[in-house]
Amino acid sequence: MNIDIMWIWFGVGIFFIIIELLNYGLISIWFAVGAFCTMPFSNLSSSTQFYIFTIASLLSLILMRKGALNYLKGNQQELDRVSQSKVKIESVQSRGVEKIYTVKLDGKYWEAISDEALQVGDIVFVEKIRGNKLILKNKK
Repeated sequence: MNIDIMWIWFGVGIFFIIIELLNYGLISIWFAVGAFCTMPFSNLSSSTQFYIFTIASLLSLILMRKGALNYLKGNQQELDRVSQSKVKIESVQSRGVEKIYTVKLDGKYWEAISDEALQVGDIVFVEKIRGNKLILKNKK
């Protein structure tokens, strides 16, 4: 077994894990799995190692992607719990023509938007989550 080549594959795997941690989008984790699977075959030719890397990466993508996406998306019940929650408008900021509201939900501050004009102190409901912002509705 060629120890130097094995360390190269290890480094490649770590590199792809770091890339994955930086973007958190299931982009490169498959290549990390492929690199780690290729490590024991470091005594084979470079082209054979490349084929093992490619096949292992594709297999890990095919076998694990759906389950990993479901895990990362989280529990739909959690989103359902957040919607229809009552929140209080803590502050209002103007960003161009858009008003950004700050609300506190479950001990965390969130940015929120609304089609309605809201004031500091108003109690409103969370309609849904869009991206990283809450969509608010005033149900009077």
